[in-house]
Amino acid sequence: MEKAIILSPSRLRLPGALELINGARLYLGDEFCFHKQPTYADFEAARELTGKAPALVSTLLTETALQAYAALLAKCAKKAPGTELVVNDLGLLNFIDKNYRGRFSVTLGRLLTYLFDPKNTRVLGSRSDEGLTGRKMKLWEKSLEATPTPYIKRFLKRYAVERVETDSERIFRKYALNTKVKLSFYSPMRLMAITRFCPFRGGISLECKQPCGSRSLEIKTPHLDYPLFSKGNAYFVKNRPISHPRLDRTVTVPFVKSSGLKVHINEGSLRG
Repeated sequence: MEKAIILSPSRLRLPGALELINGARLYLGDEFCFHKQPTYADFEAARELTGKAPALVSTLLTETALQAYAALLAKCAKKAPGTELVVNDLGLLNFIDKNYRGRFSVTLGRLLTYLFDPKNTRVLGSRSDEGLTGRKMKLWEKSLEATPTPYIKRFLKRYAVERVETDSERIFRKYALNTKVKLSFYSPMRLMAITRFCPFRGGISLECKQPCGSRSLEIKTPHLDYPLFSKGNAYFVKNRPISHPRLDRTVTVPFVKSSGLKVHINEGSLRG
C-alpha cells in the first residue's frame, strides 16, 4: 500500500519536513488555498529533499493563479515529463488536456470528485437527515446531485484520468465497482465545505504569508452533533481509513491543533 502526504511549499521548507514525509509519496501544494500553489523552484526543492519528483496538487484557481500554474507546467513538461498532477480545477484540467495531453499523469482530486457527488458532504455524521433548519430532506433533494455513472466513465476517458481520489467510502466504492482507474482514499479528515473566509486572518485574504501552515481549529456548534475542524480555507470532520482490494494509496494531510488562537467570527457565522 502506497502512502502519500500533502505539504504546502512553505511547510516543506520548515525544519522536520523530511521526517514528516517519512518515505511517503509527496504531494506538493494545497487543495484549498491558491496562496499555497507551488512554483517550479518549490518542485525542485522537493525533489532535492526527497530524491523523487513530487506530485503537484492544485486548488480552485483564479485567473492569475491559473497563469502561474501554466508557467509551472511548461517547465515540468520539459524537465519532468510524467509528473503526477492532482487536479482540483476544471479549467486546469481542460488546459492540461489541450496543451499537455499524455505528458503528465492526471489524477482527479477529491474536490472534482465531489463535483459529481456533492450530496455526500451533507449532514455527515448527523443522527438524522435533517438540515440546519430541522426540516427533513425530501427524497429528490437527497438524490438530486448524483451524476450518472456512464457520464463519469466518459469524463474520465475524455480527460485521460488515471487515478481518482476521495475521502468518502460511499464514493470510493462507487468508483471501485464501476471503473478501472486507480483509487486513493484520504484520512483522517473528510472534507465538508470550502470557504474563502480565513479564520487565521479574519476574512478573505488577498495577500497571505500562510500563518495557518498545518494548524487546524476545532469548531463546535449546537446545530451539529459532531465537531468541525477548520484548516486553511476548508472545513472537515473526522473519518477513518478504509480497507478495500482496489485501494492502493492512502493520502494524509498534517493537522496540528491550534491552542490559544482566537477564532475570527463574521456576522454570518453560527454562534454557540
